[in-house]
Order: sequence, then C-alpha cells, then structure tokens
Amino acid sequence: MVVKQVFDHSLRAYGKRFLSSLKASNRYSEGYLASLETTLAMAALYAEGHGWPGVQQITTERLEEYLAYLQGRVRWFGERTYAEPRKLSKGHINAQYRRLNRFFNWLVERGPPAENPMLSISPPWLEEKTVPVITEGQMRDLLTLADPVLARTPAHRFRLVRDRALLYAFWDTPGRLAEIAGLRTYDVDLSNGTLLVMGKGRRERRMPIGDSARSVLLDYLQERDVLMPRSKALWVSEQGEALLPNGICQILKRLAKRASIEDMHPHRFRHSYAINALRAGMPEQVLKIVGGWKKIPETYFRTLGEEDAREFHQQVSPGDRLGRTASAGRTWRQGQGRGRL
Repeated sequence: MVVKQVFDHSLRAYGKRFLSSLKASNRYSEGYLASLETTLAMAALYAEGHGWPGVQQITTERLEEYLAYLQGRVRWFGERTYAEPRKLSKGHINAQYRRLNRFFNWLVERGPPAENPMLSISPPWLEEKTVPVITEGQMRDLLTLADPVLARTPAHRFRLVRDRALLYAFWDTPGRLAEIAGLRTYDVDLSNGTLLVMGKGRRERRMPIGDSARSVLLDYLQERDVLMPRSKALWVSEQGEALLPNGICQILKRLAKRASIEDMHPHRFRHSYAINALRAGMPEQVLKIVGGWKKIPETYFRTLGEEDAREFHQQVSPGDRLGRTASAGRTWRQGQGRGRL
C-alpha cells in the first residue's frame, strides 16, 4: 500500500519552513528570527480569519488589504486604561512589508507561486525624520545618577558601578542593544581598549573604547568578579544573575526617567555616537567598520546638517541683525511692551 504524503500549503506552515531554512544557514540572530516569526504569525492569523490561509490563495490585492489593515490596527488587544489607543508606527509597518517581501522571495524559489505577489506593491511611505540624539548634558545627568559615591549599601554600590559601566559602553561605542547585552567577560580587552561584539549577520567586529570607558569598565569588572567569578556574562544583577537585553533596556529607561529624558531607548546611543563621530570628522568607511553599517543612514546626515545649520544661523541671522538695527538707541525697561503693566 502506497501512502500518499499530504503537504500543508498554508501560510503558517510555509512560514515555519522559511524560519527553519534561515536557522539552518546559521547566519541570523535569534532576535531577527523572532521578529520574522511574529510578522508571519500575524499575517497568517489575518489570512486565516479572512478565508485565504493557503499560500496559493494569496494575491496582491489581499496583501494590500492586509497592509491597509495594519495602518489602522492598535498596538495591543483587549482592555487598556489609556485614553487613546496608539496605532502601529509607519516604521513598524514598513518593517512588516520588508519581512513579508523577503518571505515571498524565498517562497518563489521553493514554490508554489510563480512570482512574488508583493512585486507591484510599493513600500509603505516612511516619514524621513531627524534622529533624536542624547546630548552631552543629558549624558552627564545620567552619569550623576550612577555615581558610586551615592551608594548606601554594598548592593546599591554594585548597581551604581554596573549602571555607570553600561552607560559608558553605550555612549562610547556604536553598539546595538543585543551586541552590548551579549558581551562576555572575555570580549572586553582593556589592554587594547576594545569590545568584541557579534553583529548582524553573525559578523564579529571590535569596537574601540576610550580611556574613561576603560577605567569605568575596569572598576565594574573588579566588583563583578567578587560577586560572580565563574559566570561569563558581562552584565549581571546584584543577585548574580545574567542580565537579558530587556533588563538592560529597563535600567536605561529608569535612569532616563529620573533624568527627565523622554522617549529613551538604547538605539539613541547608537544614533548619538554616529552623529558625534561624523561631526568630529571620522571617515564614513571607518564609521561603517566600527558600527557594522553597510550604509550610513541618510537621516544621520540630515540631523547633522540641521544642527550645523542652526549654529551657522546664529551667526548670520537676518532677523537678529534687523532687530539690532531697529533697537539702536532704545532703552528697554522691565515690563515695557504690549500687554504688560
């Protein structure tokens, strides 16, 4: 008796095969694979709910319908106490488009569709905004909050020394959250002043650090080795447990909240490093090597250009020149002017 093998041609099933294919190549980080899985799971859920779960049922029109749905979808399900639900950002929707496009390109290679149904769909429009950066003043405020002299107990001192080292690791390098969080003790080379990280595409690179960062990291390593000498994880809690990326992110957010810095996320440090490096004259090719960029984002140059333009404007402002001329010979007194008593 011949048993006929039945293949599952659903979007969900092919999504699992796609992820298995990427995992087999051993080229992608767990975080990237997890983001792909979430994208495919959400698309499969929508497809199943609208009666076209099979990949052969997916058309350009149905994918456009799904992308339009994402533009109106809120960021959560269920009851929330917020006054107005927040919708998915344009950047998030653009990322969903790119991930789905990659999946369908893979699917065309494996079959069954003859062509990618997303070929005729334009990428969702993405606003080109300037990049928010962390100023030196804000960084000083953060370091003040992590000053070991504020320690009240040994555990508190350890947290302050660790948080100070974390701040320097993010401020003095263009490291991503996953890269900094994934550091091991043997990745820190204080004699040469470098941090060895595993970047996107599983590409190693060494990021140089300055003398101040080396000194702060040395202080932390000495404190850490007493608490947890056998662990290889660089970042640990006062209980001796390795910190995960989310835990490190929460540490930075708590410090930022106390320093009155809004919308803090670890990637702002990466943006800040790049813009500071470009302003200081670091060649783009060197910056790409240090930061693991294939291409320096145009938003960095736009942000840098706007900041430089503001500084030049202070020197050549026609309005200020006109104001100085018009006010020549006048003596302004406090309270003078329309609407003042």
